[in-house]
Amino acid sequence: MRMQSRGAGWLCDTLRVCAVLGMTTALGGWQADQASGADKAKSATQKKDSDEKPRPDLATLMGRQKPDPAAVERGRQFFVPRCGFCHGNDAHGKSGPDLVRSALVLHDNKGDTLGPVIRDGRPDRGMPAFASVTAEQIADLSVFLHSRAADVSNRFAYKIGDLITGDPQKGAAFFKGEGHCDQCHSPEGDLAHVAGKYEPVELQRRMLYPAPNMIDMFLGRAVKQPAPTKVTVHLPSGEEVSGILDHMDEFTISLRDASGWYHSYARADVRVDKEDPRAAHEALLAKYTDDDMHNLLAYLETLK
Repeated sequence: MRMQSRGAGWLCDTLRVCAVLGMTTALGGWQADQASGADKAKSATQKKDSDEKPRPDLATLMGRQKPDPAAVERGRQFFVPRCGFCHGNDAHGKSGPDLVRSALVLHDNKGDTLGPVIRDGRPDRGMPAFASVTAEQIADLSVFLHSRAADVSNRFAYKIGDLITGDPQKGAAFFKGEGHCDQCHSPEGDLAHVAGKYEPVELQRRMLYPAPNMIDMFLGRAVKQPAPTKVTVHLPSGEEVSGILDHMDEFTISLRDASGWYHSYARADVRVDKEDPRAAHEALLAKYTDDDMHNLLAYLETLK
């Protein structure tokens, strides 16, 4: 009986320990779940906050401080009536020097180098003194000039204006005549409504260089790959091998045939016929006059 009693007591103690351990494990699991849920909620909140934050612009990515638009405008309003007649309203120079590329402006910090020149003037160079100018006005003028320099250096923000200056009728005559453009293109076919698809600057680039735009590729924009260059190699035996051009220089030519096989030959031993859809555009680059390009673009701009 004593052995049975001791055994029963041992069993009860064991069950109590197991129950305590189970409750502890469950409590720990519940706490871990709560912590995990809190972490997930915190992560989701941080992600939402991150998504709602505006993406940094190019100036920020390049480590530059974005100028205060109000200060830029105040500086412009000060600059144009007092300085524009000599330096140009855009600060690119007129009878006076170009301030956008001025070393004095580039080394200026909040007016520390501009201030003395503005207040004292440069009588020997015809620049009057503006002794009554305040420190705030000089600071705003500095911001304006630095913003002009930043605009010029930022190619992504560069704007091209007054591009359509040619004669559309002369452009149409070039298209059908000296340019021989109508041998591959048609205003009613591949060029129908082309002016509605592209801005003038992009239309001109495609007219001159129909290869993919490297800037578009860099920015991850959709780019239509050009048609491949086809070649036919004529061997001394009379055999012909045709396919897609892989590489060609003064010494060798290589291609892949319709089955995917790679072929390479010495240029001195073979004759090559090349079908490059961009060849006609490249040949025109050496023949275009400025008027030809402007007139042809003006004609293409009518195809809307």
